[in-house]
Amino acid sequence: MELSILIPAYNEAERIRSTLESYGKAVEKRDAEILVIVNGSNDRTENLIREEFLPRYSKLRLVVIPEKVGKGGALMRGISESSGDKIAFTDADGSTPPDALLVLADLLDSPGIVLGSRWMPDSKIGRKQPLSRRVMSRIFNAYVRRLFGLKVTDTQCGAKVVSREVLTAIIPSVGTTQWAFDVEVLFQIRRAGYPIREVPTEWNDVSGSKVKIFRSSIEMTFALLRLRMINSPFHSLVTLWDRSLGRKLYDRRLARMQSIYSDRKST
Repeated sequence: MELSILIPAYNEAERIRSTLESYGKAVEKRDAEILVIVNGSNDRTENLIREEFLPRYSKLRLVVIPEKVGKGGALMRGISESSGDKIAFTDADGSTPPDALLVLADLLDSPGIVLGSRWMPDSKIGRKQPLSRRVMSRIFNAYVRRLFGLKVTDTQCGAKVVSREVLTAIIPSVGTTQWAFDVEVLFQIRRAGYPIREVPTEWNDVSGSKVKIFRSSIEMTFALLRLRMINSPFHSLVTLWDRSLGRKLYDRRLARMQSIYSDRKST
């Protein structure tokens, strides 16, 4: 199979309908599949997909994880379930239209990653994010550049397409399923020597996000700092924390990550 499109979904019953309508139609004539990974949802997301969309779109698949595992955890599970030589990530809110994501897939012609950017000169932005989110995005990007040397303008845009060869090589090294997942994937791809190509994309802000900007900004800051320290001469400090005060939290997250991906692949 050429392409697998992964859509993580946590309580997205109010926003995912139009996304599945547009993506379902867009892949009808392509050698592709769509996997929606519902995790920890307590609304109608799962039932909505089962009742309204699985009967209508033969290329749509549903993966259900009972617990909330975060975007990264859902994508890791989706990777293990997918069949495509290329694997695309996109958001359940439909902020990236299918035509824009398929452009990225067509641009990926060798092992590596192609990611869409909302901040390049030729990007097409319809409805913009609120000013506060745009400011935080630029601060976050500067922080990432400083810590990891990733010369990209937009690590957090949901539109990414990666070759399976690359994901097979780097996923065993990825230990983050929450806020730093996108950054760690890019960081590990660069460390493995694969090319990272960033191109302008089409994007629209969609209301209804459940992310709390102040709280998430703090969590993302510490997640990135921890990730940087793990991959630095100071990794022993993180190990010391993990073995003492942070041991229970670390063990729980590690077990969850392994159950999402490693155990699934062995079944």
